[in-house]
Amino acid sequence: MNKFITQKIGALAGFSDEILKILASFDADVSDVRLALQISKNASLADKILDLAFYGLSKFSAEGLARQNFIATDERRDLQGAEPIECGLQDAANEWRQNECTSSEQEGADLAGQGGSLKFNHSNDANGVNYSDENFKFNPSQAASDRLPQNQHAAARADCALGPSISAQAERAHGREPIQAQQQKQEQECGRAQEQGDTALKTLNLQRAFELYGHEQMRAFFLFAVFDEMLKPDLQAYRIDREKLTQVSLLRNLLMFSWIKSYPQIEQSILSSVILVEFGRVFIDEQVCAAGKAEEFYHAIKGSIFPQDFTDVEMEFRSRESVSHALFAHFGLEQIAQDALYSNAPDDAPFENKSRYAMLKIAKTAVNIYHHFDELSIDNALNLLVEFGFEQEAFLEAKGEISI
Repeated sequence: MNKFITQKIGALAGFSDEILKILASFDADVSDVRLALQISKNASLADKILDLAFYGLSKFSAEGLARQNFIATDERRDLQGAEPIECGLQDAANEWRQNECTSSEQEGADLAGQGGSLKFNHSNDANGVNYSDENFKFNPSQAASDRLPQNQHAAARADCALGPSISAQAERAHGREPIQAQQQKQEQECGRAQEQGDTALKTLNLQRAFELYGHEQMRAFFLFAVFDEMLKPDLQAYRIDREKLTQVSLLRNLLMFSWIKSYPQIEQSILSSVILVEFGRVFIDEQVCAAGKAEEFYHAIKGSIFPQDFTDVEMEFRSRESVSHALFAHFGLEQIAQDALYSNAPDDAPFENKSRYAMLKIAKTAVNIYHHFDELSIDNALNLLVEFGFEQEAFLEAKGEISI
Protein backbone atom coordinates (compact mmCIF):
# COMPACT_ATOMS: atom_id res chain seq x y z
CA MET A 1 0.00 0.00 0.00
CA ASN A 2 1.28 3.49 -0.78
CA LYS A 3 2.49 5.80 1.96
CA PHE A 4 -0.33 8.36 1.65
CA ILE A 5 -3.11 5.86 2.38
CA THR A 6 -1.09 3.97 5.00
CA GLN A 7 -0.58 7.18 6.95
CA LYS A 8 -4.23 8.19 6.65
CA ILE A 9 -5.48 4.86 7.99
CA GLY A 10 -2.78 4.71 10.67
CA ALA A 11 -3.81 8.15 11.94
CA LEU A 12 -7.36 6.99 12.71
CA ALA A 13 -8.05 6.63 16.40
CA GLY A 14 -9.29 3.26 17.59
CA PHE A 15 -12.86 2.60 18.63
CA SER A 16 -14.00 4.36 21.80
CA ASP A 17 -14.62 2.33 24.95
CA GLU A 18 -18.36 2.77 24.38
CA ILE A 19 -18.19 1.28 20.86
CA LEU A 20 -15.94 -1.55 22.03
CA LYS A 21 -18.40 -2.46 24.78
CA ILE A 22 -21.31 -2.59 22.34
CA LEU A 23 -19.28 -4.70 19.90
CA ALA A 24 -18.38 -7.04 22.75
CA SER A 25 -22.08 -7.35 23.58
CA PHE A 26 -22.86 -8.27 19.98
CA ASP A 27 -20.09 -10.86 19.96
CA ALA A 28 -21.16 -12.28 23.34
CA ASP A 29 -24.72 -12.71 22.05
CA VAL A 30 -26.17 -10.41 24.70
CA SER A 31 -29.96 -10.17 24.47
CA ASP A 32 -31.42 -7.80 21.90
CA VAL A 33 -33.22 -5.92 24.67
CA ARG A 34 -30.00 -5.06 26.46
CA LEU A 35 -28.24 -4.20 23.21
CA ALA A 36 -31.06 -1.80 22.36
CA LEU A 37 -30.60 -0.15 25.76
CA GLN A 38 -26.84 0.15 25.27
CA ILE A 39 -27.12 1.67 21.80
CA SER A 40 -29.92 4.06 22.72
CA LYS A 41 -27.63 5.90 25.15
CA ASN A 42 -25.68 7.25 22.14
CA ALA A 43 -28.33 9.40 20.47
CA SER A 44 -26.52 10.09 17.17
CA LEU A 45 -25.54 6.44 16.74
CA ALA A 46 -29.06 5.25 17.53
CA ASP A 47 -30.54 7.75 15.07
CA LYS A 48 -28.27 6.56 12.25
CA ILE A 49 -29.12 2.92 12.90
CA LEU A 50 -32.83 3.73 12.90
CA ASP A 51 -32.39 5.68 9.64
CA LEU A 52 -30.94 2.52 8.07
CA ALA A 53 -33.75 0.42 9.50
CA PHE A 54 -36.40 2.80 8.18
CA TYR A 55 -34.83 2.92 4.73
CA GLY A 56 -34.76 -0.86 4.69
CA LEU A 57 -38.43 -0.95 5.54
CA SER A 58 -39.11 1.24 2.52
CA LYS A 59 -37.57 -1.54 0.41
CA PHE A 60 -39.12 -4.48 2.29
CA SER A 61 -42.46 -4.59 4.06
CA ALA A 62 -42.29 -4.89 7.84
CA GLU A 63 -44.56 -7.93 7.55
CA GLY A 64 -42.11 -9.57 5.17
CA LEU A 65 -39.17 -8.88 7.46
CA ALA A 66 -41.03 -10.24 10.44
CA ARG A 67 -41.89 -13.39 8.49
CA GLN A 68 -38.22 -13.88 7.54
CA ASN A 69 -37.07 -13.71 11.15
CA PHE A 70 -40.05 -15.23 12.98
CA ILE A 71 -38.84 -18.83 13.07
CA ALA A 72 -35.23 -17.95 13.90
CA THR A 73 -36.35 -15.60 16.68
CA ASP A 74 -38.64 -18.18 18.23
CA GLU A 75 -35.89 -20.80 18.11
CA ARG A 76 -33.47 -18.41 19.79
CA ARG A 77 -35.95 -17.64 22.56
CA ASP A 78 -36.61 -21.35 23.12
CA LEU A 79 -32.89 -22.05 23.42
CA GLN A 80 -32.30 -19.17 25.80
CA GLY A 81 -35.50 -19.63 27.79
CA ALA A 82 -36.27 -16.00 27.11
CA GLU A 83 -39.34 -14.24 28.40
CA PRO A 84 -41.78 -12.51 26.04
CA ILE A 85 -40.35 -9.34 24.52
CA GLU A 86 -42.61 -6.95 26.44
CA CYS A 87 -41.61 -8.42 29.81
CA GLY A 88 -37.91 -8.55 28.94
CA LEU A 89 -37.95 -4.94 27.80
CA GLN A 90 -39.76 -3.84 30.94
CA ASP A 91 -37.28 -5.65 33.20
CA ALA A 92 -34.31 -4.15 31.38
CA ALA A 93 -35.86 -0.68 31.47
CA ASN A 94 -36.54 -1.02 35.21
CA GLU A 95 -32.93 -2.00 35.88
CA TRP A 96 -31.65 0.87 33.75
CA ARG A 97 -33.96 3.30 35.55
CA GLN A 98 -32.82 2.13 38.99
CA ASN A 99 -29.14 2.35 38.13
CA GLU A 100 -28.97 5.54 36.11
CA CYS A 101 -32.06 7.78 36.49
CA THR A 102 -32.80 10.36 39.16
CA SER A 103 -36.34 10.70 40.40
CA SER A 104 -37.10 13.47 37.89
CA GLU A 105 -35.69 11.42 35.03
CA GLN A 106 -37.61 8.23 35.80
CA GLU A 107 -40.69 9.41 34.01
CA GLY A 108 -39.00 9.10 30.62
CA ALA A 109 -38.00 5.48 31.17
CA ASP A 110 -41.59 4.62 32.09
CA LEU A 111 -42.38 4.87 28.38
CA ALA A 112 -40.83 1.45 28.02
CA GLY A 113 -43.72 -0.14 29.87
CA GLN A 114 -46.58 1.47 27.97
CA GLY A 115 -48.49 0.19 24.96
CA GLY A 116 -49.38 -3.32 23.79
CA SER A 117 -47.34 -3.17 20.57
CA LEU A 118 -44.01 -1.70 19.62
CA LYS A 119 -43.94 1.11 17.09
CA PHE A 120 -41.12 3.01 15.42
CA ASN A 121 -41.36 6.75 15.95
CA HIS A 122 -38.56 8.71 14.37
CA SER A 123 -38.15 12.47 14.00
CA ASN A 124 -34.81 12.88 12.24
CA ASP A 125 -35.82 12.29 8.62
CA ALA A 126 -36.00 15.67 6.94
CA ASN A 127 -37.78 14.25 3.94
CA GLY A 128 -40.93 13.48 5.89
CA VAL A 129 -41.27 10.03 4.35
CA ASN A 130 -44.06 7.88 5.71
CA TYR A 131 -43.58 4.11 5.71
CA SER A 132 -46.34 1.98 7.19
CA ASP A 133 -48.19 -1.31 7.34
CA GLU A 134 -50.58 -2.83 9.83
CA ASN A 135 -47.78 -3.81 12.23
CA PHE A 136 -45.52 -0.84 11.68
CA LYS A 137 -46.15 2.89 12.02
CA PHE A 138 -43.63 5.54 11.12
CA ASN A 139 -44.28 9.19 10.36
CA PRO A 140 -41.33 11.47 11.09
CA SER A 141 -43.40 14.64 10.88
CA GLN A 142 -45.74 13.33 13.59
CA ALA A 143 -43.13 11.73 15.84
CA ALA A 144 -43.58 14.29 18.58
CA SER A 145 -47.33 13.71 18.76
CA ASP A 146 -46.80 9.94 19.01
CA ARG A 147 -44.96 10.23 22.30
CA LEU A 148 -47.92 9.25 24.48
CA PRO A 149 -49.39 12.65 25.38
CA GLN A 150 -51.10 11.17 28.44
CA ASN A 151 -47.81 10.56 30.23
CA GLN A 152 -46.57 12.77 32.98
CA HIS A 153 -44.12 14.70 30.82
CA ALA A 154 -47.00 16.75 29.50
CA ALA A 155 -47.68 18.18 32.93
CA ALA A 156 -44.03 19.02 33.48
CA ARG A 157 -43.77 20.73 30.12
CA ALA A 158 -46.95 22.68 30.82
CA ASP A 159 -45.45 23.90 34.10
CA CYS A 160 -42.38 25.06 32.20
CA ALA A 161 -44.54 27.21 29.96
CA LEU A 162 -46.37 29.01 32.80
CA GLY A 163 -45.33 32.52 33.64
CA PRO A 164 -44.87 33.77 37.24
CA SER A 165 -48.15 34.49 39.02
CA ILE A 166 -46.61 36.60 41.76
CA SER A 167 -43.46 38.65 41.95
CA ALA A 168 -40.09 37.32 43.01
CA GLN A 169 -40.00 39.95 45.76
CA ALA A 170 -43.18 38.63 47.30
CA GLU A 171 -41.79 35.11 47.11
CA ARG A 172 -38.65 36.18 48.96
CA ALA A 173 -40.79 37.88 51.61
CA HIS A 174 -42.43 34.55 52.31
CA GLY A 175 -39.08 32.79 52.45
CA ARG A 176 -39.64 30.93 49.19
CA GLU A 177 -37.35 30.33 46.24
CA PRO A 178 -37.76 33.13 43.62
CA ILE A 179 -40.03 32.30 40.69
CA GLN A 180 -37.16 32.70 38.21
CA ALA A 181 -35.10 30.11 40.07
CA GLN A 182 -38.11 27.79 40.22
CA GLN A 183 -38.63 28.18 36.49
CA GLN A 184 -34.99 27.42 35.77
CA LYS A 185 -35.19 24.33 37.93
CA GLN A 186 -38.41 23.23 36.22
CA GLU A 187 -36.88 23.77 32.79
CA GLN A 188 -33.86 21.68 33.72
CA GLU A 189 -36.12 18.92 35.01
CA CYS A 190 -38.22 19.14 31.85
CA GLY A 191 -35.09 18.83 29.72
CA ARG A 192 -33.87 15.81 31.64
CA ALA A 193 -37.28 14.17 31.52
CA GLN A 194 -37.59 14.82 27.78
CA GLU A 195 -34.09 13.43 27.18
CA GLN A 196 -34.91 10.29 29.11
CA GLY A 197 -38.22 10.01 27.27
CA ASP A 198 -36.42 10.26 23.92
CA THR A 199 -33.91 7.62 25.01
CA ALA A 200 -36.67 5.26 26.09
CA LEU A 201 -38.43 5.80 22.78
CA LYS A 202 -35.22 5.03 20.87
CA THR A 203 -34.87 1.86 22.96
CA LEU A 204 -38.33 0.72 21.91
CA ASN A 205 -37.62 1.51 18.27
CA LEU A 206 -34.29 -0.32 18.35
CA GLN A 207 -35.88 -3.34 19.99
CA ARG A 208 -38.48 -3.39 17.23
CA ALA A 209 -35.68 -3.20 14.65
CA PHE A 210 -33.93 -6.16 16.30
CA GLU A 211 -37.20 -8.11 16.02
CA LEU A 212 -37.56 -7.35 12.33
CA TYR A 213 -33.97 -7.67 11.14
CA GLY A 214 -32.24 -10.01 13.56
CA HIS A 215 -28.99 -9.83 15.50
CA GLU A 216 -26.42 -9.96 12.68
CA GLN A 217 -28.19 -7.43 10.46
CA MET A 218 -28.37 -5.00 13.37
CA ARG A 219 -24.66 -5.54 13.95
CA ALA A 220 -24.11 -4.58 10.29
CA PHE A 221 -26.21 -1.42 10.77
CA PHE A 222 -24.27 -0.60 13.94
CA LEU A 223 -20.86 -0.93 12.28
CA PHE A 224 -21.98 1.08 9.27
CA ALA A 225 -23.22 3.87 11.56
CA VAL A 226 -19.88 3.88 13.40
CA PHE A 227 -17.73 4.12 10.24
CA ASP A 228 -20.10 6.60 8.59
CA GLU A 229 -19.79 8.93 11.58
CA MET A 230 -16.04 8.43 11.76
CA LEU A 231 -15.20 8.91 8.06
CA LYS A 232 -18.12 11.11 6.90
CA PRO A 233 -17.67 9.88 3.31
CA ASP A 234 -18.15 12.35 0.49
CA LEU A 235 -16.55 10.88 -2.62
CA GLN A 236 -15.92 13.95 -4.75
CA ALA A 237 -13.80 12.20 -7.38
CA TYR A 238 -16.50 9.56 -7.81
CA ARG A 239 -19.26 12.21 -7.62
CA ILE A 240 -21.00 10.17 -4.95
CA ASP A 241 -22.10 12.01 -1.83
CA ARG A 242 -22.61 10.57 1.65
CA GLU A 243 -26.32 9.95 1.22
CA LYS A 244 -25.84 8.16 -2.09
CA LEU A 245 -23.09 5.96 -0.68
CA THR A 246 -25.38 4.99 2.19
CA GLN A 247 -28.15 4.05 -0.23
CA VAL A 248 -25.84 1.94 -2.39
CA SER A 249 -24.29 0.16 0.60
CA LEU A 250 -27.66 -0.55 2.18
CA LEU A 251 -29.29 -1.71 -1.04
CA ARG A 252 -26.50 -4.24 -1.57
CA ASN A 253 -26.79 -5.32 2.05
CA LEU A 254 -30.55 -5.86 1.70
CA LEU A 255 -29.96 -8.02 -1.35
CA MET A 256 -27.56 -10.20 0.64
CA PHE A 257 -29.92 -10.21 3.63
CA SER A 258 -32.61 -11.79 1.48
CA TRP A 259 -30.32 -13.96 -0.66
CA ILE A 260 -28.50 -15.83 2.11
CA LYS A 261 -31.79 -17.32 3.31
CA SER A 262 -31.24 -19.86 0.52
CA TYR A 263 -27.71 -20.65 1.74
CA PRO A 264 -27.80 -21.40 5.49
CA GLN A 265 -24.17 -22.57 5.37
CA ILE A 266 -23.07 -18.96 4.74
CA GLU A 267 -22.47 -17.17 8.04
CA GLN A 268 -24.61 -14.08 8.51
CA SER A 269 -21.55 -12.04 9.43
CA ILE A 270 -21.30 -11.49 5.66
CA LEU A 271 -24.00 -8.83 6.14
CA SER A 272 -21.49 -6.57 7.88
CA SER A 273 -18.88 -7.07 5.17
CA VAL A 274 -21.20 -6.32 2.28
CA ILE A 275 -22.42 -3.04 3.77
CA LEU A 276 -18.96 -1.78 4.80
CA VAL A 277 -16.75 -2.53 1.81
CA GLU A 278 -17.27 0.83 0.08
CA PHE A 279 -15.55 2.75 2.89
CA GLY A 280 -12.17 1.92 1.37
CA ARG A 281 -13.00 4.40 -1.39
CA VAL A 282 -12.78 7.28 1.08
CA PHE A 283 -8.98 7.11 1.10
CA ILE A 284 -8.61 6.60 -2.65
CA ASP A 285 -10.89 9.59 -3.22
CA GLU A 286 -8.84 11.72 -0.85
CA GLN A 287 -5.61 10.86 -2.64
CA VAL A 288 -7.09 11.44 -6.10
CA CYS A 289 -8.37 14.87 -5.06
CA ALA A 290 -5.07 15.75 -3.37
CA ALA A 291 -3.29 14.94 -6.64
CA GLY A 292 -5.65 17.21 -8.59
CA LYS A 293 -6.90 14.32 -10.75
CA ALA A 294 -10.55 14.21 -9.72
CA GLU A 295 -11.96 15.08 -13.15
CA GLU A 296 -9.69 12.66 -15.00
CA PHE A 297 -10.46 9.93 -12.48
CA TYR A 298 -14.23 10.35 -12.75
CA HIS A 299 -14.28 10.10 -16.53
CA ALA A 300 -12.16 6.95 -16.33
CA ILE A 301 -14.27 5.21 -13.69
CA LYS A 302 -17.85 6.25 -14.46
CA GLY A 303 -18.27 3.53 -17.10
CA SER A 304 -17.26 0.73 -14.73
CA ILE A 305 -19.66 -2.19 -14.34
CA PHE A 306 -17.78 -5.20 -12.98
CA PRO A 307 -15.91 -4.91 -9.67
CA GLN A 308 -12.70 -5.52 -11.60
CA ASP A 309 -13.45 -2.52 -13.82
CA PHE A 310 -13.41 -0.26 -10.78
CA THR A 311 -10.24 -1.91 -9.51
CA ASP A 312 -8.44 -1.40 -12.81
CA VAL A 313 -8.98 2.36 -12.56
CA GLU A 314 -8.32 2.54 -8.84
CA MET A 315 -5.12 0.50 -9.13
CA GLU A 316 -3.30 3.62 -10.27
CA PHE A 317 -3.60 4.71 -6.66
CA ARG A 318 -4.20 1.35 -5.00
CA SER A 319 -6.80 -1.40 -5.15
CA ARG A 320 -9.83 -0.52 -3.04
CA GLU A 321 -9.96 -4.08 -1.72
CA SER A 322 -6.47 -3.83 -0.20
CA VAL A 323 -7.33 -0.39 1.21
CA SER A 324 -10.51 -1.77 2.79
CA HIS A 325 -8.53 -4.73 4.13
CA ALA A 326 -6.06 -2.36 5.80
CA LEU A 327 -8.87 -0.19 7.19
CA PHE A 328 -10.80 -3.00 8.87
CA ALA A 329 -7.66 -4.79 10.03
CA HIS A 330 -6.65 -1.51 11.71
CA PHE A 331 -9.81 -1.78 13.83
CA GLY A 332 -9.41 -5.48 14.56
CA LEU A 333 -12.28 -6.58 12.28
CA GLU A 334 -10.34 -9.46 10.74
CA GLN A 335 -13.24 -11.31 9.11
CA ILE A 336 -14.46 -8.16 7.37
CA ALA A 337 -10.87 -7.36 6.33
CA GLN A 338 -10.53 -10.80 4.72
CA ASP A 339 -13.90 -10.49 3.01
CA ALA A 340 -12.88 -7.15 1.52
CA LEU A 341 -9.57 -8.52 0.30
CA TYR A 342 -11.03 -11.48 -1.60
CA SER A 343 -14.39 -10.04 -2.64
CA ASN A 344 -13.01 -9.23 -6.10
CA ALA A 345 -11.02 -12.41 -6.57
CA PRO A 346 -12.76 -15.44 -5.03
CA ASP A 347 -10.56 -17.79 -7.05
CA ASP A 348 -7.52 -16.56 -5.11
CA ALA A 349 -9.17 -17.25 -1.75
CA PRO A 350 -8.90 -20.38 0.41
CA PHE A 351 -11.23 -23.01 -0.99
CA GLU A 352 -13.40 -23.36 2.13
CA ASN A 353 -14.47 -19.70 1.89
CA LYS A 354 -14.74 -19.40 -1.88
CA SER A 355 -18.57 -19.39 -1.91
CA ARG A 356 -18.69 -16.55 0.60
CA TYR A 357 -16.33 -14.36 -1.43
CA ALA A 358 -18.15 -15.24 -4.65
CA MET A 359 -21.44 -14.05 -3.13
CA LEU A 360 -19.79 -10.76 -2.22
CA LYS A 361 -18.50 -10.31 -5.76
CA ILE A 362 -21.93 -11.06 -7.23
CA ALA A 363 -23.66 -8.62 -4.89
CA LYS A 364 -21.09 -5.93 -5.77
CA THR A 365 -21.78 -6.55 -9.45
CA ALA A 366 -25.56 -6.36 -9.12
CA VAL A 367 -25.36 -3.17 -7.05
CA ASN A 368 -22.42 -0.81 -7.49
CA ILE A 369 -22.10 2.93 -7.10
CA TYR A 370 -23.28 3.64 -10.67
CA HIS A 371 -25.52 0.66 -11.49
CA HIS A 372 -28.29 -0.57 -9.18
CA PHE A 373 -30.17 -3.60 -10.47
CA ASP A 374 -30.26 -2.28 -14.02
CA GLU A 375 -30.36 -4.63 -17.00
CA LEU A 376 -26.62 -4.61 -17.54
CA SER A 377 -25.63 -5.20 -13.93
CA ILE A 378 -28.19 -7.99 -13.51
CA ASP A 379 -27.06 -9.76 -16.70
CA ASN A 380 -23.48 -9.65 -15.47
CA ALA A 381 -24.51 -10.91 -12.04
CA LEU A 382 -26.42 -13.81 -13.61
CA ASN A 383 -23.31 -14.78 -15.58
CA LEU A 384 -21.30 -14.82 -12.38
CA LEU A 385 -23.93 -17.00 -10.71
CA VAL A 386 -23.37 -19.61 -13.41
CA GLU A 387 -19.60 -19.26 -13.17
CA PHE A 388 -19.55 -19.88 -9.41
CA GLY A 389 -22.29 -22.53 -9.36
CA PHE A 390 -25.15 -20.64 -7.69
CA GLU A 391 -28.81 -21.02 -8.56
CA GLN A 392 -30.16 -18.08 -10.52
CA GLU A 393 -33.67 -18.65 -9.19
CA ALA A 394 -32.67 -18.00 -5.57
CA PHE A 395 -30.85 -14.80 -6.53
CA LEU A 396 -33.74 -13.51 -8.63
CA GLU A 397 -36.18 -14.32 -5.86
CA ALA A 398 -34.07 -12.30 -3.42
CA LYS A 399 -33.86 -9.41 -5.85
CA GLY A 400 -37.63 -9.57 -6.37
CA GLU A 401 -38.23 -8.98 -2.66
CA ILE A 402 -36.61 -5.56 -2.90
CA SER A 403 -38.47 -2.63 -4.39
CA ILE A 404 -36.20 -0.39 -6.45
